[in-house]
Amino acid sequence: MKVVEALKVIDDGWIRKPKGFRVHFQKHVNSEWVTEFSPGEKEKALNSDVVAWRLAWKLSEATKSDGTEIGEGDLVNIYVVDDLGHPIKYYAANQFEVFNSRETKKE
Repeated sequence: MKVVEALKVIDDGWIRKPKGFRVHFQKHVNSEWVTEFSPGEKEKALNSDVVAWRLAWKLSEATKSDGTEIGEGDLVNIYVVDDLGHPIKYYAANQFEVFNSRETKKE
């Protein structure tokens, strides 16, 4: 096996290090659910999952509702994703976490 082939095998089977992180969230706008990210998809991603999770937690705390009706602009389903959009485990619990989790199916 040539070195180039070996490196390809290694790259394909190796644990991939994310190239950045974003906070995923949904908000209710004009009676529809919109998915957004912070930083935005055209902005430079955060370089630390811990920083991203702290941002996610702060957004969730700042936008917590009383559990009743969700209002326009409320942020729900807040979690961290990598540069490919895959959810990242919460560093404090080593589990997947969703802050302000809500069902967002259309009625």
